[in-house]
Amino acid sequence: MGKARGSRQGNNLLVRQIEAAGGVDYDMPVLLGYTGLSDVLLQKYVADSAFLWEGKVEELQMTQVGSVVGTHAGPGAIVATFFRARH
Repeated sequence: MGKARGSRQGNNLLVRQIEAAGGVDYDMPVLLGYTGLSDVLLQKYVADSAFLWEGKVEELQMTQVGSVVGTHAGPGAIVATFFRARH
């Protein structure tokens, strides 16, 4: 979907992609993932994009991405999986 340098540009790109998809259907599951050994960048994304999640989900589910996808994405990647909002 795209690549960006730096966490700020990466976070902005992911937010724009979510919005371009029509937003999130919060009645359905939402899952965030990260590659690498640390979820520090994912936690930063969650904090920076709080407006997407706050008051809409009780808890964000997060997981480490598996090795097959993680190898292609590289360390430090963030993934958001969600169902598109119905309008």
